[in-house]
Amino acid sequence: MGKVAEIKKENIVCAALEIFSEKGLEQASMEAISKKAEVSKRTLYKYYPTKESLFEVIVERLVSNVKVISSISFNPEQSIEDQLTHIANKEVALLCSPCFMAVARVVMSECIRSKDLAALMVNKFQPLDDCHGLSQWIRDGIAAGKLDVAHPDVASEQFIASLKATVFWPQIMAHMPAPDANVQQATIESAVKTFVAAYEVQTG
Repeated sequence: MGKVAEIKKENIVCAALEIFSEKGLEQASMEAISKKAEVSKRTLYKYYPTKESLFEVIVERLVSNVKVISSISFNPEQSIEDQLTHIANKEVALLCSPCFMAVARVVMSECIRSKDLAALMVNKFQPLDDCHGLSQWIRDGIAAGKLDVAHPDVASEQFIASLKATVFWPQIMAHMPAPDANVQQATIESAVKTFVAAYEVQTG
């Protein structure tokens, strides 16, 4: 596909995200999206025949962003604190990204409204659940004798939730601005220290 076509597709997706954010998927129109993207309806339908196909592309973007931080490997030669801090920094950088925030807000609101769209989300994220991500990192840490965690999935959810409480949910629910670098760092340090104190195997 040529560069011009790629630019048009990108403009369409960005326009759809903006329109979906303003009106929701149900009330958004393909006409409004084509005008916002400054492309003809014929071009719009050529690439995306329905609003739902555009929404699926937006979901794919959310999934691809999550994949960036989901494929992490446990290193038995590196401290738990350093590894977890690295993971948390990547997570917080993603959560604070304006683009990710916009996509997440649209996807979440539409999933609340529609069971079918919620099912789509589950199917898209399912491959990320077991063999990737923080839960698997924790399991590898247990196998290496570095972590003592009875329920890796619960510990993973708790850690991510402790980050999101400051750098995600207030922005999603109350449209608050992203926290500054100092607040982000304090959030990461607190989450890491809590996890290490609870689960790291003490030696010596």
